[in-house]
Amino acid sequence: DFLGRDRGYRALAFQASPPLPLHREPTVVLGASADVARAAASGQRWLLVVDDSAVPVGWVEPARLGGVVEPEDLHRGGTVARASGSLRAALDAALSAPSRRGVLTDDDGRLLGTVRAADVLAAIEADGKAT
Repeated sequence: DFLGRDRGYRALAFQASPPLPLHREPTVVLGASADVARAAASGQRWLLVVDDSAVPVGWVEPARLGGVVEPEDLHRGGTVARASGSLRAALDAALSAPSRRGVLTDDDGRLLGTVRAADVLAAIEADGKAT
């Protein structure tokens, strides 16, 4: 029943996320040159862009860059969640990111790492087995 599944998904918004396995994410600072961005991406299609304070500001495709990484180059999909937030926020971040890597931050908004949907689903499954 679709309504039942939707309720289960919404219920994740009230379930605190356990510590999830974080992946180190290559980043580039907004304003960096396209060459620096391409080198940082190491062949990945999407590269995470942060500001000078390590706050994520969006994703960029280094192959499409001209001179420098500018705000208009950024994909700003809803890909950021607090690591101390809910399982739903973490899952939403992973599913909505163009890279399929959800961005997790500390409570001040600084980058901690990324999480994949499979990691969040494994945490949901593990929690279901514990209850």
